[in-house]
Amino acid sequence: MRWPIVLMLSATLAGASAPLIMASSESNLTLNASLANNRDDKSFDPLIYSPVKQRLAKLETQAKQQSSSSTDTDRIRARLVIADIHLNNRKPREAIAALDKLETEYPILADYILVKRAQAQTQLRDLQSAKTTWESLLKNFPDSPAAAEAMFALGQNQQLLQKFPAHPRSQEVALRLLAQAPNRVDLLAHMATYFSDYKEIAPILNRLVASSPTLTAEQWWAIADGYYNKFEFGKAANAYARATANPITAYNYARSLHRGKQIGAAIAAYNRVVQQYPQSPQAPRALIRITQIDSPQAAIAAADRIVASYPDTAGEALGIKSTILQDKLNSPKAASDARNLLLSRYGSSDDAGELRWRIAKGQARGGQIQNAIATVDTLIANSPDGSSTAEASFWAGKWANQIGNKAKAKKFFEFTIRQHPDSYYAWRSASSLGWQVGTFTTARYTTPAIALPTARKALPSGSQKLQELYVLGLDRDARSQWVTEVRGKRNLEPKEIFTDGVLRVANKDNLIGIKTLESLDWIDVSNTQKAEIVQLKQHPAYIHSLYPFHYWDLISNWANERKLSPALVIGLMRQESRFEAQIRSRSGAIGLMQIMPDTGSWIASKKGVSNYNLDSPEDNINFGTWYLDYTHSRYGNNSMLAVASYNAGPGAVGRWVEAKGVGDPDEFVNNIPYDETRDYVSKVLGNYWNYMRLYSPSVQQQVANLQQSSNVNALSKF
Repeated sequence: MRWPIVLMLSATLAGASAPLIMASSESNLTLNASLANNRDDKSFDPLIYSPVKQRLAKLETQAKQQSSSSTDTDRIRARLVIADIHLNNRKPREAIAALDKLETEYPILADYILVKRAQAQTQLRDLQSAKTTWESLLKNFPDSPAAAEAMFALGQNQQLLQKFPAHPRSQEVALRLLAQAPNRVDLLAHMATYFSDYKEIAPILNRLVASSPTLTAEQWWAIADGYYNKFEFGKAANAYARATANPITAYNYARSLHRGKQIGAAIAAYNRVVQQYPQSPQAPRALIRITQIDSPQAAIAAADRIVASYPDTAGEALGIKSTILQDKLNSPKAASDARNLLLSRYGSSDDAGELRWRIAKGQARGGQIQNAIATVDTLIANSPDGSSTAEASFWAGKWANQIGNKAKAKKFFEFTIRQHPDSYYAWRSASSLGWQVGTFTTARYTTPAIALPTARKALPSGSQKLQELYVLGLDRDARSQWVTEVRGKRNLEPKEIFTDGVLRVANKDNLIGIKTLESLDWIDVSNTQKAEIVQLKQHPAYIHSLYPFHYWDLISNWANERKLSPALVIGLMRQESRFEAQIRSRSGAIGLMQIMPDTGSWIASKKGVSNYNLDSPEDNINFGTWYLDYTHSRYGNNSMLAVASYNAGPGAVGRWVEAKGVGDPDEFVNNIPYDETRDYVSKVLGNYWNYMRLYSPSVQQQVANLQQSSNVNALSKF
């Protein structure tokens, strides 16, 4: 049940395109249009995360209301969402009734209203009426991405590929035609250009490159990205060498060589990035990479170049330089000088914060608790947002408790929650303060009431039509609109990256979607864009998309059956699979809770069942929660040990406990021998905390009260 390293999707994921169907134009209309918006009924509704029947009743009441203009807008919107829900539940007559004359009242989405009507008519097998509606859509909205649905339904494949090349229906058409003619260069190039994230893109890229066509530099860029994302680094490097010349492709070329273990060539390529694009954000990053793979002397020279030319990266360079001088060149005096320069000149950098945290830990190990606390005070004053600060402030709180300074400890814990509310250490701090958020030994039973979001805020990028579709929760339509607007653009701005990630998660493309949003933390961008990213991350869709509530009904049902906290189960599932139901790990673990086939067979024997399918969300969650309950029972309901056991196996955890005991559980977590399991435990329990702080009104209120209570820099005044 370890985190999957290599992923294989064995079936079409929920929220992806409908299955490919070889059919005539009329059959295409019958089958494809009726499947266009089916969703998994056991999932949550994408707008307000409540069961479909509950939401439908609420919307139908809203749709009947007649009052102010604002209520009229809500009523009109509700009718479209009602129609979409009925379509998903294959109730076309009800959908058609909800859509009656709606396009005249709701002109901004008139094109998508026609799509829904045609789909409902197709479900009724009223094919002539559907054909008339599709043709009306093409006539009145020829440039709308919604017209792509009409072209698809009417079999206008070539027109669809030409006019809406990035639309999901174009992917379906291209794949269908490639099944008939696997080496058609135009179709291979189309897939590479617009769908390089397709799960089976590598064989398509191989055929395209092997055909030796005349490709543009932009197409080579798309090919390179496709190979890189599939870990085909040698092929990616060859493609980046032919791609559009810019700092991004130059850096990615070097990085591909690096990850492909062509170290000498990578060093030369990184140096070229700095020479050709010295003012780009990629230049200092290239020098950082050189410090990681070149000789110690060359690494020192690269670090010095950064300090001289790139002050925003100088702290990181000095941290690397001091380590090389200390560990590889045995120059403690020079290493000390580098560390002193880091602290004195770049004291607010993340690396200065990490250095201060290492110093504080050393002081604490030596029994100098007061000095360790003072060092953490300095760290917080200089780097309140640093990557080490949450951990440091939590441990400083523990140290303060050890010496009896309860007031100081409380301030450290409160600072951790205020300034780093999404961290694992915020949970440990809240637990230390006595909040009802569970401890290592009570987390399985901690089940605060959950209240899920009921509204959405417009996204930072995209047309007004896209915003309207997204706010209504018409996520598949919103995604189709978005990719058509972006049209295969290779270098997205931060606000576009944000929008793309949110829409992917909304459509259950979770693995890529969450990774896309997380990339905002590490992409190399200008200082202006860094400031923009800080603002983007305040948008509620950011954190809610990082912690979505997929499969919530199944999770809560089985968690309650096993007397497990649903927040703990969904936190573990997020870490195991990112909610990808048909995912496989390299070791063969299956599905949402990453159950090994042998473990599944053993669980089935214990449960007395013989007919099960680990690809099924229902069975997978059933078996996964059974096993999580089992690991809890092995360790006296200690969730820390149970979660560790879920990853490493009961045998390994049993040996660790037998050898050293549990003692201080925070120390135990830090000393878990397996790096993967040590990271896994903190991430799963951090996820558990985030689901509570985001969706439990009581915990939300405690965090909000704390954040409003005092200045986040209060500790610097101790």
